[in-house]
Amino acid sequence: MSSKILIPVDGSEAALDAARFAVRLAAGLGLEPVALWVVDVDHYASEFEAVRETVASELETNAEKILGQVRRIGEESGVSIQALVRHGDSSREIIRFVQETPEVALVVMGASGRRRLGRQMIGSTAERVVREAARDLPCPVIVVPCRASQRQAAAGAVA
Repeated sequence: MSSKILIPVDGSEAALDAARFAVRLAAGLGLEPVALWVVDVDHYASEFEAVRETVASELETNAEKILGQVRRIGEESGVSIQALVRHGDSSREIIRFVQETPEVALVVMGASGRRRLGRQMIGSTAERVVREAARDLPCPVIVVPCRASQRQAAAGAVA
């Protein structure tokens, strides 16, 4: 039986907005939110083997900090959030988690994350997960726009 909402997080404002949205959905639908942080050491240290251990340690520390923020978002709404850390490529690990966890009914993620480029509409991780959902994921994916980006765009249009 599907009973979980997966919330991939990376510390970006878009991911935190997605977490807030997912918590509201979870509370309304009676689903359990699961926050997932993927530690992708290769992205940051693939060519610098000498700093690999330091980078891994920093990413783990950051993961705990961000997952703590997400747990607090849940607590503010009276919702308990399970927090998990996996290692590897972000999009692959998100997809793998969904494929391995039949209880996941829905994935809710931010439109763009920490790696986003300037005016990019959707981040590469979100794009890869959505493409996989169209092909072979057993559940839908909701991509939540970042409210901070929307405010900046609106301010730029006014100026």
